[in-house]
Amino acid sequence: MRVRSGATIAFLITVLLAGQAVAQRMDEDLGQSGNLPAPSTPNRYEAIPVGPFLFSPAVQLSWQQRDNIFFTPDNPVDDSLWMARARLQFELPLNESYILFSYSPQYREYKTYELDDKWTHFVDVLGGFEFSNGLSLDATYKYMQGNLQTREVDPGGELYKGDRWYRKNFAGLELSYWFTPRDGFNVMADYTDVRHEDPDLWYNYTRFIVGAGWLHQISDILAMNIAYRHTDFSPDENQVLSNEFRNSTSDEITAGFRGMINPVIKTEIVFGYRTTKYDTPPEAADVIPDFGGFIARGYFNWDMGHGSSLRLDLLRSDYPSNYQINANYVATGASLQYQYDYNRFQAQLRGRYQVNDYEVPDLTTGLDRRDPIKTAAIGLGYRFGPYVSLWGGYLYENRDSNIYRYSYDYNVFTLGLVVGY
Repeated sequence: MRVRSGATIAFLITVLLAGQAVAQRMDEDLGQSGNLPAPSTPNRYEAIPVGPFLFSPAVQLSWQQRDNIFFTPDNPVDDSLWMARARLQFELPLNESYILFSYSPQYREYKTYELDDKWTHFVDVLGGFEFSNGLSLDATYKYMQGNLQTREVDPGGELYKGDRWYRKNFAGLELSYWFTPRDGFNVMADYTDVRHEDPDLWYNYTRFIVGAGWLHQISDILAMNIAYRHTDFSPDENQVLSNEFRNSTSDEITAGFRGMINPVIKTEIVFGYRTTKYDTPPEAADVIPDFGGFIARGYFNWDMGHGSSLRLDLLRSDYPSNYQINANYVATGASLQYQYDYNRFQAQLRGRYQVNDYEVPDLTTGLDRRDPIKTAAIGLGYRFGPYVSLWGGYLYENRDSNIYRYSYDYNVFTLGLVVGY
């Protein structure tokens, strides 16, 4: 346990007197094989013409058996979950450009546990515009209202209870211009706003990102982007904390690669260096550190032939935290997925290992929290025709935190039916 000054200890105790919500999560992505076909992407090859639009409807029905719905280390509660989700997607093709609208309502119900809100809504509006002079413009708007999609609020996987609604608005714009056949530049900006029903579980926040980059076509199938991004993160107060110490600005310089490294290896990978500085009170300057370090995000996909492929995903980044007075945590992980397709049959194996590290010690134990997370899953699917698929899956997840109350084991069995385009 680290020795702290008297002023520091007083600061810690003051902001935590009212207590913290128990950290739990209900994440719909765990054990979810056979999701709806990828939403919010152009689908010009299989769709229903409706006037000038291409209509791509789909419905997913699934059942899950979960043995630890509250992610507790002891006395786990098991329950079964039914879910129905539809997707109504309209695309307007415009030569090499498109405008797309997608709406997905979703209904969930546990057999025993009573959710506060059983409905989730997703709205996506996208536009991609290609011009003959080398200019391209991509615009995105996404809206979501739900209660179990906690990775939308906390993509790094910090645990918190998900049975309260929140709303998320995201808007992004990216412009690219190729001034020679091999060189160009891009500029981007995006804005995120999250509102949570219970700020004690997760605070409201806004995030604004701007950036620019140099584009270079390394080969006919691989492009590079050397980019700079600046981020402003502004959380609101909650009933316990002012959250001023979580206000932050981040700067990062990255190198990104997108396309085919060779005829069988596809990649979309970004790596570089990032710094994050926080508005820390002077009395806690030696407690809540800034972040500076290597970051990475993206994947490599190897087409092994004969219907099989292997995909490696990599992640390292800092994320905003809601754990006691930690301003952030650092997530470092990798996952490996093998997929096999043969005629109408598909099989999938995947494993993931991730560690979430915290800098400020837990007040009860004095330990710097560290959460290793191990995940293993298998999925099997069969396509009866071009529009009907049946899926089954199993997932196991273990979080072996050095602070016992955040540890758990979790098993999920899934059976799902997908009908649509």
